[in-house]
Amino acid sequence: MAVLATRKSFLGSLGLFAGCSVLGTRFSGEPDVRFGVLSDVHLIKPGDEDTLVAAFKYFCENAVDGVLIAGDIADTGRISELKRCVDAFNLVFPGGKRPDGGKVEKLFIYGNHDIWGCHWNKIHDPEAARRDGIGWDEKTPAKVWEEVVGEPYSDFWIKNVKGFTFIGAHWTRSDQFNGLGDFLKAHEKEIDPAKPFFYTQHSHPKDTCIGPWAWGRDNGASTKALSRYPNAVAFSGHSHYALTDERSVWQGAFTSINTSSLRYCSYDYSLRENINGNSHGFKKENRKHLMEQLNTKDSRHGMLVSVYGNNLVIERRDFVTGDSLGDDWVISVPCRENMSFAARAAERSAPQFAADAKLSVTREGNLLKLSFPRAKPVKKCRVFEYEVTATLLEDEVDLVQVQRRVMDPIFHKAESAADISASCVLSLAEIPIKGNTVFSVRPMDCFGLKGKALTASFNTETAKA
Repeated sequence: MAVLATRKSFLGSLGLFAGCSVLGTRFSGEPDVRFGVLSDVHLIKPGDEDTLVAAFKYFCENAVDGVLIAGDIADTGRISELKRCVDAFNLVFPGGKRPDGGKVEKLFIYGNHDIWGCHWNKIHDPEAARRDGIGWDEKTPAKVWEEVVGEPYSDFWIKNVKGFTFIGAHWTRSDQFNGLGDFLKAHEKEIDPAKPFFYTQHSHPKDTCIGPWAWGRDNGASTKALSRYPNAVAFSGHSHYALTDERSVWQGAFTSINTSSLRYCSYDYSLRENINGNSHGFKKENRKHLMEQLNTKDSRHGMLVSVYGNNLVIERRDFVTGDSLGDDWVISVPCRENMSFAARAAERSAPQFAADAKLSVTREGNLLKLSFPRAKPVKKCRVFEYEVTATLLEDEVDLVQVQRRVMDPIFHKAESAADISASCVLSLAEIPIKGNTVFSVRPMDCFGLKGKALTASFNTETAKA
């Protein structure tokens, strides 16, 4: 039985959706601890906090014991932006409490925007930056934290929430997270080895969630430190990768989870026709892309984590639409079997086009437009992107002319039943040999599993605009 599964399918495999025993822990009743998880809020102007308030209210409705924010609260590093976040928290949780009187801990940390934002020319008035910059000098971050957040500051903090240990590492002006190993050793007596403990830093621990190609990983110090603790669960943001990407969960020597962003989802997927990537992605392809970039800035992702013994039930949610981003993840800590990306991919099914789906190829000037319907999930494994191939078919020889990748138009959103089409645009100039050409489109999931192709024949030599 897989350790990482959707809650519904996992429990359903036992014939029950509530009250069933999993690894000795029952999911019925109240969890041992419950907390909300957000990151990369990037508050700038008044009104930006509206989605944050909505998220806090959802957490309040679900009786959380804490709210974790994995950094980048203040987009331009202003004290006023951080204060806007704390004011929103106090609005929903006055006195740090839920309406039923239960305590709600602030589990916040600084990110790079919080510390460095005031130095990035986003505040054009130096005097204003000096007055309102969290990271203006080495002493200001601690002073601001104590005055605005209302808690003592240290580069690393540790808290106990209902018997569970939470540890946070602020983004500082010096080397990132290099002191984590020493901090964990100093506090080992406060970490129950029989329970999960929760750690948060802003950037992903190197070579964990999303994978070794992920943008914005740290220098490896936290991966090394956390690998000594199989019960460690790390939450990190910075990359903004969508929670629809199953690679958001990594399990190896410890557990690492991508928190995504409450501001926008990442467009850092290089080599795709409809996403240009960013300056940190693969830079060797200088070819101009012909398709308009997908708008990934209209999603606001966050999580609700419920802990039942050694099992985490994680709800993924878009706080703009209120939609679930997929079935809940159920994660056992520590990991009890091979949960590598390859092993998980081997248990999945590739998305497929509907039986009546058709691929259309049309010429518009010197461009070829391929249009096709979105592929359908198979066993809840949804489409993430498409592989598009143009193959010359002459003299009984198949010769691949060009191959491209395009992201699914709603890869970062909740799976929709709406009739949304997808497309790919190619230039005739990109096809070196003109003639009878077979175009094919294969749907792919986030692990690269490929479904059956849609195909269409088109003569690139004789076709008229």
